[in-house]
Amino acid sequence: MSAGEPGAWGVDRLVLLAPIEPATTGNGLAMRAELFRCAAAVELDVETVVVPVAGRLVAADSRVTIVAVDAERARSGALALAADPAWSDRLALASPLPLPARLASPGLVDEAACAVDSSGTVAVHVVRAYMAPLGIALGERLGARWTTLDLDDDDAAFASAFGDLDAARAYERLLGVFGPEFHGLCAASADEAVSIGRRHRLAVDSLPNAVRVRGLPASRPVRAVSRETSLLFVSNLTYQPNVEAAEQLVGTILPALRDRLAGRVSVTLVGPHAGRLEHLRADDVEVTGFVPSLESFYASATVVVAPIRHGAGTRIKLLEAFAYGVPVVASSAAANGLEVVDGRHLLLADNCDEAVAAIEAILAEEGLAPRLIDEAGRLVRARYSFEVVAPAVRDFFARADARARSGQRATID
Repeated sequence: MSAGEPGAWGVDRLVLLAPIEPATTGNGLAMRAELFRCAAAVELDVETVVVPVAGRLVAADSRVTIVAVDAERARSGALALAADPAWSDRLALASPLPLPARLASPGLVDEAACAVDSSGTVAVHVVRAYMAPLGIALGERLGARWTTLDLDDDDAAFASAFGDLDAARAYERLLGVFGPEFHGLCAASADEAVSIGRRHRLAVDSLPNAVRVRGLPASRPVRAVSRETSLLFVSNLTYQPNVEAAEQLVGTILPALRDRLAGRVSVTLVGPHAGRLEHLRADDVEVTGFVPSLESFYASATVVVAPIRHGAGTRIKLLEAFAYGVPVVASSAAANGLEVVDGRHLLLADNCDEAVAAIEAILAEEGLAPRLIDEAGRLVRARYSFEVVAPAVRDFFARADARARSGQRATID
């Protein structure tokens, strides 16, 4: 690339705007942000700006610029934006914004822009719908060539499923106003991408979650039958559906297994929990909090169990279990959006009795665990590995650049 000549996708670098620091483990959203960061970094320098409305990880990256949530600065900044008629109309149509969008307010655009090198030509990639208003403001402030938005989940559908109709309507308003401003949008689940696109007449790509499989063996030896059954649940344990799943695993599934299995049965809960799961600690229940490496936990696990009853998007932690070669028992909600087949890649269980029966089957049926491990490993390498998904992310950015060149956005006429 010669001096002054733009790099990939018509820009010199990419600005990644996210609600949590990108990370290789510890939080599904952080891992998804890391996927986009790493995919882009193959071609460009990437600057990461975080407004931490989705939490902070213990192992924060010193290369990330944090924009603190500040209500007063956000309010004054929003008032300054509203002096622009276009922004006045946007904010009027989208208000009231969902709570996370109010925390990551477009009024923080001055602080976000100051964190970025403004020289050369930039593009902006935004993580999560509630960051969209700030992302559009930042793109306009930087004169970005193009902007893209990773919705990750269908927030409106998720809020509606929980009965929070005000939040559902707020997300629909937000996406109706700001979605058409982007040159590219994507979601983790193919079904959710189609649903969102139809509702808002937007072109929404499906870009699944991905895990790193390079360096892991193509297959793993099946663990020998022992007198101890170790159940593992890895997740962001500050997220309410995951909290409920952990409580069900410890409070319902674990006691039922104790009554049916010979030998010790234990549960390990891994992931940040902000003190919410301290009441679950016991002699046979380990609550670790955030850990920088998961290898030893997967190595000692008999079965990964994910009894999640509600959720959206796709569960990156199931993919991680597949990659590490551990058999999985999961609810239909936990497996939603993944191209998995019950009995081939994992065992589906939607209540306590089904979960107990599935775990017993993995322990008792000769050949079941190795078959699940083998098929799940094949799937994650073929469909959900970094090596497969990262090139698709780069293609997504290339399509956004092509739309920008032709004066189009990610809208469907």
